[in-house]
Amino acid sequence: MKSLELLHFYLLHADLRESGHTPQNDLGHDGQMFAGSLRTVLISWLATIVDQTRDGMNVFDLWRRLFPKHKKEIDRVWKQFEPQMELIKNFRDRVGFHADTPFKFFEARDNIRGPNPKLEEAMQSFLNLQILMFRHEDEELPGFVSAAEELLLDIELGLKISIDREWFRRALIIPRENYKRIFS
Repeated sequence: MKSLELLHFYLLHADLRESGHTPQNDLGHDGQMFAGSLRTVLISWLATIVDQTRDGMNVFDLWRRLFPKHKKEIDRVWKQFEPQMELIKNFRDRVGFHADTPFKFFEARDNIRGPNPKLEEAMQSFLNLQILMFRHEDEELPGFVSAAEELLLDIELGLKISIDREWFRRALIIPRENYKRIFS
């Protein structure tokens, strides 16, 4: 779900940045200002997905386990991405999802603002890899849908809640038949 949300943030950011679209607002802010705000969320979300701390998601290690056929490509993107990790993590921690002193906030923000071709290239490579993994889920993870259904049921029973399966269908998480159409 986090990966799918990251793609949504990326697509919204690109649309705001490139289309000149300005959401209706009373502040008179243009689409570029909205794109900048969304970029903060996008980079912070990315930091969360690649977080290598003990309780972090660390999607690169997850992908290596789930998609061993693509280890070379995963490692290539990781090699490109790794030098940007500290920059991305500091941005998330000091600008995006956590509060910090004004000095540290502006320092972290300034370090990521403006043209940074290596960061942009690493982020684009990551998103391309993410889409590649989505495209191969059906063939390389044949038990994914049943495992997801079982997990959702376990969560519902354990927490005594109801999970909206229709949302998972609209998100093409279950069933997966039409997935390739979306990212082709």
